[in-house]
Amino acid sequence: MKPTLTGTEASMPLSAQTKHGLYNSYSSMLLGYLLEALKDKQAAEQYLVEIFSQLEFTDIQAITKPGVNTYCQLQMIARKKLSAFLATVDDCAEPAKTSQPRVISGNKFIDMMSHEQQTVFCGVHYHGKSINALSAELEKPEAEIKRILKESFTIIRNQRNDTATVHR
Repeated sequence: MKPTLTGTEASMPLSAQTKHGLYNSYSSMLLGYLLEALKDKQAAEQYLVEIFSQLEFTDIQAITKPGVNTYCQLQMIARKKLSAFLATVDDCAEPAKTSQPRVISGNKFIDMMSHEQQTVFCGVHYHGKSINALSAELEKPEAEIKRILKESFTIIRNQRNDTATVHR
C-alpha cells in the first residue's frame, strides 16, 4: 500500500519528497550520533540541517539503492562533514608521524584502547583506510589487523550501557 501524500508533499519535487522521507526516517538517529560526537545540541541540530539540506538527488539515489544501508551512508556523510570539527580525528595517532602513543581525549571507548587498537580503529573508522592499507602501513599481516580491529569493537561493545546485552 502506497502512502497518501498530503497537499504540501504532493506539490514537492520527487527529490524533495525523498529528502523529506529520509529526514523523517533517519533524523532522530543521526541527531543522536551528532550529539554524541559534538556534545552540543545546537551545533548537532545545525549539522543535521546542513546534511539534509545539501543532499542532492544523485546522493539520495546512491544512499537509498537496494542493498545499501541508508543510515550508515548518512552517518558517513555526517562523519565527513564533522571531520574538520572533531578533535578525535586529529588526535588519532598516525604511526609514521609519532613514536609516542597519544591518548585520544573525549571518547570514552577509544580511551580504553591500546595505542595499537586506537591506530587501527581510527585508521578504519575515522580515516577510511582499508585493512589492506593498514596492513602495509603497519607492516603487519591483514589477519592481525582484523584481529586488532575486532578487539577494538569488543571494547566498545562490552562498555556500552544501552543495548549491549541485547546483541551478545
